[in-house]
Amino acid sequence: MFKAKIDSTVFRECIESLTAIVDEGKFRLTESGLKLRAVDPANVAMVSFELQRDAFDLFQFAVKESGSEAETEPESKKEIEIGMDFVKFLAILGIGGRDEVELELDENGQKLFTRMGSLAYTISLLDPSSLRKEPKVPELEFPVQVIIETEVFRRTIRAAERIGDHIVLGVDGEVFYMETEGEMDKLRLGLRKDQLILLTPGTVHSLYSLDFIAAMSKGMSHVENITLNLGKDYPLRLDFEVAEGKGKVSYLLAPRIENE
Repeated sequence: MFKAKIDSTVFRECIESLTAIVDEGKFRLTESGLKLRAVDPANVAMVSFELQRDAFDLFQFAVKESGSEAETEPESKKEIEIGMDFVKFLAILGIGGRDEVELELDENGQKLFTRMGSLAYTISLLDPSSLRKEPKVPELEFPVQVIIETEVFRRTIRAAERIGDHIVLGVDGEVFYMETEGEMDKLRLGLRKDQLILLTPGTVHSLYSLDFIAAMSKGMSHVENITLNLGKDYPLRLDFEVAEGKGKVSYLLAPRIENE
């Protein structure tokens, strides 16, 4: 059984962060909240998402248990998986305006009843077994971390899209930089440590697809700050909080290795 209520703006921003990487995926409902991990069809980017139950105005969760099985059931089974088309769900949330969202899962876990004010929807869910298996998060150690204002990052990405297809993110000493080069033009943003919220000094840089980073930047449009975890020719992990710190999102993006 699952029943919940949550601010529609907060929930819409959460779903927007997912659609930056995937169109569909599997939510894991647990006593502590919602979780999701998914990779894009090209296996280049991953999104990890958690939303604590405290982010909800109402959160009721229970798994059907019977007999002695209830006493021996492992913790990993005390969850419900639901498959969802996030693009369709986001469109529905957009129609509902600012009304609180009420969610209720049917007994068979095949439909999600959704109400926003006077609007009520019955959403058919996807079969979790038909969706891609949840990926494992690779163990990575990042030598450099940068915390930057989101709007500065997003503005630079928008400018870079006009010039090239790839972007370099790097740190040179105590300067963080973003650099894009096209056939004729070049863009570079350089920010000193005192112009950032946090910077781990170092010497690293990696090349990434602008298409993926641009999509990620749209998924963080309502976030104040983001954390970039970097290395040399290394994946990028981009972290930020949602729901006033009661939720978190991580994007992981594989680098493009430059030919020497």
